[in-house]
Amino acid sequence: MERTITPAEMRTLEADFIARCGVAPALLMEHAAQGVCDALARRCPGGQALFLCGGGNNGGDGYAAARLWQARGSEAVMMALPGEPRGDALMNRTLALLRGIPLSIAAEGCALPPCDIIVDALFGTGLDRPVEGLAGEIIRLVNRSGKPVIAVDIPSGLDGLTGRVLGDAIRATQTVTFHRIKQGLVLGDGAVHTGALTVHPILIPKDFGTREGWAVMEPGDLKLIPPRTADSHKGSFGRVAIFAGSRGMAGAAAFAANACVKAGAGLTTLLCRESLLPMLQVLSPGAVCLPLPEQDGRLTCEAAGIIRQALLTADAAAAGCGLGQSDDVPPLLTLFRDAGCPVVWDADALNLLAATPSLLPLGPKAVITPHPGEAARLLGRATADILADMPAALSALRQRTGAMVLLKGARTLMTDGDHTAVNRYGSPALAKGGSGDILTGILAALLARRLPCSPLETIQLGALIHGLTGIRAARRFGDSCATPQALVDMLRLDDEDLPPFSGCL
Repeated sequence: MERTITPAEMRTLEADFIARCGVAPALLMEHAAQGVCDALARRCPGGQALFLCGGGNNGGDGYAAARLWQARGSEAVMMALPGEPRGDALMNRTLALLRGIPLSIAAEGCALPPCDIIVDALFGTGLDRPVEGLAGEIIRLVNRSGKPVIAVDIPSGLDGLTGRVLGDAIRATQTVTFHRIKQGLVLGDGAVHTGALTVHPILIPKDFGTREGWAVMEPGDLKLIPPRTADSHKGSFGRVAIFAGSRGMAGAAAFAANACVKAGAGLTTLLCRESLLPMLQVLSPGAVCLPLPEQDGRLTCEAAGIIRQALLTADAAAAGCGLGQSDDVPPLLTLFRDAGCPVVWDADALNLLAATPSLLPLGPKAVITPHPGEAARLLGRATADILADMPAALSALRQRTGAMVLLKGARTLMTDGDHTAVNRYGSPALAKGGSGDILTGILAALLARRLPCSPLETIQLGALIHGLTGIRAARRFGDSCATPQALVDMLRLDDEDLPPFSGCL
């Protein structure tokens, strides 16, 4: 598991490490440069690399990487912003020049030197002002070049704390960040500008310092899910009750149930309107369907008794996928609010929570899974406000509902009120109706299994599995053509069929 760090925390951490261990800062720069060269070798072996360097430590990393790249037998050229570099950056520039690596100084109207790949070492995580003028022109040239780009620590122009673009920002093919993931890489515009993300060590031990940061699970963390033993049975893996579906939205119920079955729940029960029973029995043959009585299209009072009995034996539950927002539903949601097991609240259940404040608070076992629009309704804000500050929205949702929160996005944020986590794996293939229903089914199945980890870690595992499933589906069918059913079919609880890769692809 990785951890994020803010730019200010990273500066303090480096200073503490240098002071306590007597390590020369240039040595950290050398290790950073090695990570950049390793990424170059994987992506463009033997290629001609253009190193774009600024005047600070980020530029120093770039100059050092140019020297090491040439030392590996490959061709390097350098382009710098006007002005003399400082400190170790100046030393590494001098060393690169002594090796005969060509250097040009950028000027208005200039062109990029010929190259196969570009290394962006213009600005680091300390950038705190909009990029404009010549630097902005260079960044726009890079983005229009069509060349693969490796960003050093962070794409130039991206705020290392918030992930917002400061004027212009590099759109990297890959970002090699050092020691820990910088918070801005997983927030805001970071998802668009970072590309694949590699975390490269620079001598500082992982456990050095006391800065916890946000938890970031990696595919290897799927080992937290214990393997099934030879003597296991369906009772070993939990019972899940899912309240879902309405006229025209039976597919949402089916996706949630099928994902729950595929994610390993021992017994999945669909609590559905009796009018949906024939189609859901066909769409979800692996789930038990308990029909809820209707009269004139409305659920009758007998439905409450059926739901109550199902929740008594459930190890986890879910409510909301395609449920509809008719006024016969909110009274039944009180049963899920008062259930003794963890409950995943999604989709229409969230919209009904927003419209029925008397259902709140939910309690610490509950999990809400809003996208930004649903979060906005829960908080009485505009969706743009949620997108502008996702960490603040995450905290506000926790305070509003009392539940654990999984706030969906290109980088999904999660909290249990004490700790925060972020999922960095995913694919545009998930940007399609039905994907959220599948996540709900995965989460319910994992919660029912009562894994040997914290509830927040269980939710993290669900988000990770969902994201890796999106990557599998995109690789097979493409971002646009991967269907929700393909996601269900390709769902796995391990990463054995994924070739080596880093970050969100």
